[in-house]
Amino acid sequence: MPYLEMKGITKTFPGVKALDNVDFDLEIGEIHTLVGENGAGKSTLIKVLAGIHRRDSGSIEIMGKKTHISTPKDAIKSGIYSVQQHYSLQPNMSVAENIMFGEYGGSKAGMINWRKIFSEADEFVKTIGFEDIDVSRNVCDLSVAEGQKVEIAKALYRNPKILIMDEPSAVLPKNDLERLHEILQRIKKDIGIIYISHHFEEIFEISDRITVLKDGKNVDTVLPSKIDNDGLVRLMVGRDIGDMYPARTNSRQEEVVLEVQGLSTSKLHNVSFELKKGEILGIAGLIGAGRTELCQAIFGLDVHNGKIRLKGREVHNRTPRRAICNGFGFVTEDRHKTGLVLPMSVKNNISLAAHKKICKLCFVSERADKRAAQEFVEKLRISTPGIGQLVEFLSGGNQQKVVLAKWLFNGAEVLLLDEPTRGIDVGTKAEIYRLMKNLVKEGISIIMVSSELPEIIGVSDRILVMHKGRIAGELNPEETSEEEILAYAAGLKQSSAEPAKK
Repeated sequence: MPYLEMKGITKTFPGVKALDNVDFDLEIGEIHTLVGENGAGKSTLIKVLAGIHRRDSGSIEIMGKKTHISTPKDAIKSGIYSVQQHYSLQPNMSVAENIMFGEYGGSKAGMINWRKIFSEADEFVKTIGFEDIDVSRNVCDLSVAEGQKVEIAKALYRNPKILIMDEPSAVLPKNDLERLHEILQRIKKDIGIIYISHHFEEIFEISDRITVLKDGKNVDTVLPSKIDNDGLVRLMVGRDIGDMYPARTNSRQEEVVLEVQGLSTSKLHNVSFELKKGEILGIAGLIGAGRTELCQAIFGLDVHNGKIRLKGREVHNRTPRRAICNGFGFVTEDRHKTGLVLPMSVKNNISLAAHKKICKLCFVSERADKRAAQEFVEKLRISTPGIGQLVEFLSGGNQQKVVLAKWLFNGAEVLLLDEPTRGIDVGTKAEIYRLMKNLVKEGISIIMVSSELPEIIGVSDRILVMHKGRIAGELNPEETSEEEILAYAAGLKQSSAEPAKK
């Protein structure tokens, strides 16, 4: 008998049937991976198990006994802990306080023993292999990847019987991910692990079983030894997607659209480069190298020195509003926090940065607003019941398309894309890549930050590698390798001169 059985789970949101009579089971001692396209129902299923969503119908059994789970507290009482893709830490509390939340040791007088909290938290993160985490830092000062590590530590500290992990590989760099895999293999003998991932290499490396969902329904449960990449893709998307990366096209023109000279902030040191019209410039590097900070500085989110020229004219992006007016768009790495207003509709999110285009005499033209939204829903193939649908009910891939639509409607000439395919399934990734190629054909220029080296090589026209806030090298994607990029990113190789301005 499986330790956990979910039978006939059904869940409906406004306009969307997210789960349709889904069955799933889990044994102690296994890693059971859930895969499927964005919108397939993976996250909804585990949120039902974690008590975040209430199921409409179906049952949950633990060790053969029906278990009532309708709140996160119910799940925790049953030994179920989850690490969500978008973490739920307290931003104004320290790492130690977040890890030990609800587990505080006190003195006889009932006072919180802060020394004990910080000492135990520090010892624990070192025990699980996350020794680079400073437990005294506030969570609001952490990067997305660092926050994910704290969320993982918080869950592991509570000794769960069922551990749910929703796409940790979407934000963790390769070395941290390998460490996490080692931890999971070590602890799985005593617990059951439900793992969601879009990374095929990882899926085949760690899974004991793989369950595929599509359109909210079970497709199949398979052993990794009995299927290959192509077979798994066919189960997920119902078709062959062909080559993941579009064929290279000669969209890059000689015209220099963006010139950055001597850009410096607290995290960047004298960064200079050029971006051509119709070019995709990939930015690679390890966490902390300054990739996101580069985009933020260009977009006016950080105080900087140096010069930024757009089509030969110096621009002063001192604020995001100024950057938007100057023709820049920024797709941030965390679409939920900084890319979208989740309780608002698809229509309102698309027009969020372009009120001047839909306003007449200080009033919003509903007709123009609807027309623009419908145009971009069709152009970007956004899967939604309608433009009035709340963005929070869309899949991750479709949410990302809405963010892109927002900047395209605003007429951005330079798009800054920070991890544009993070948390997106293989089929939607291919769509995003083709969309990027179509945009550069139309003359838009793109700077793309990515932690996925195959993506950097497969999509970019040129690659800049950053190390400790500087550009360590410039590489040709047709002539380089993942190993060479990593060598520059780790500081093992360094260009003898500034990157060539091609």
